[in-house]
Amino acid sequence: MVDFQKGERYMNMDYALCQVLSHNTSGITRALTFYDINCQYNKNLGSRVAKSPYLHLPWNLDIAPGIGLWHVHGHQDCCFVRYASNFIPGTARIDGEIMETLWSALNIKRVFGLSNERF
Repeated sequence: MVDFQKGERYMNMDYALCQVLSHNTSGITRALTFYDINCQYNKNLGSRVAKSPYLHLPWNLDIAPGIGLWHVHGHQDCCFVRYASNFIPGTARIDGEIMETLWSALNIKRVFGLSNERF
């Protein structure tokens, strides 16, 4: 999960993705990524990575972008066929929304700090 700065710039997501895909991926040739706006995010991912001295993706890694089933239905029809996990080979049956279904149980909005510590 990545927090964005003001606006929907992709630099935080680019950095997080490159870091994740650069560690312990030897022998892995394909990565499935699910992101609510993958249809927009992946348009210029390669050029953003190429322009940055801080970003690197393994050259032999095929990134298969997807959009979670709950979100993809709010996109254009062409996004459904291209990004729904139903149509991506190798994804089996996945909705790509696990974090959002757990939010209430995780209480993700709760503030943590020393003032909240209980002994």
